[in-house]
Amino acid sequence: MHNYKALKSASKVSVQKVKVVDVAADEDAGMEERSHEELQVVCKCYDAQTGEAKDDSVKAYSLSDVKREIDRRKSEIARAQAEQAEWEQLETDLKAL
Repeated sequence: MHNYKALKSASKVSVQKVKVVDVAADEDAGMEERSHEELQVVCKCYDAQTGEAKDDSVKAYSLSDVKREIDRRKSEIARAQAEQAEWEQLETDLKAL
């Protein structure tokens, strides 16, 4: 998540685990409640012109989503480092002339 550390330090973002009810219990019909837990990132929102607080923005994440994003970023870094090494080698060879 872009700028997460800074937002967290400024108390503008937080994480929470909430219970989401998929199907409410119905004692008359003999149905039990069906629910699941959801991991959420809550961002505080403000009106840009007035500075007034608006409703918080809530986005659900799974740990697998976060892991996939971390792996994608690591892959981007590895590609960038390999490209950097190519340019550094070219620079070394050109300086040697």
